[in-house]
Amino acid sequence: MKSSNLIKLFTLSFLFVSLFSCGKYEEGPSISLLPKNSRLQQKWRPIQSVDGNSGTVTNIDNDGSYIEFKKGGTSQYYYHDIMSFIGVDAATGTWVFSSDKTQLIHTTDAIQMAGITVWPTSETTYTIKKLKINSLGLESENGDKTYYEYY
Repeated sequence: MKSSNLIKLFTLSFLFVSLFSCGKYEEGPSISLLPKNSRLQQKWRPIQSVDGNSGTVTNIDNDGSYIEFKKGGTSQYYYHDIMSFIGVDAATGTWVFSSDKTQLIHTTDAIQMAGITVWPTSETTYTIKKLKINSLGLESENGDKTYYEYY
């Protein structure tokens, strides 16, 4: 009888701590049954940016821009304003989580046209603010935030 009560108490304590503990990301979720890789590995459309210095919020129109994090650590990136101008379908790259999975390191490969580099290789480390199945929030090293929705 006593061991039954002890098991119930342990189970209740575990559930309480799991449900009300702080999540890994500032803006959620507090708990998720899906692994972080599964939540990230999809195509994302930018919907909002927040200037890190002024706090100015800008809604982003759907112009076809996206970032796609693929299984195996590869990515595709399309930024309409620049890439449509230079006639590029998408940039490729790689991604990896930091060891504690609070940051995302994204490397974009160089784009060359006629032997001239029109988009240099770049690596950016983002702090993950939100990682839900249908919404993502990333903060760049300069404090600017970009929010995405499932595309």
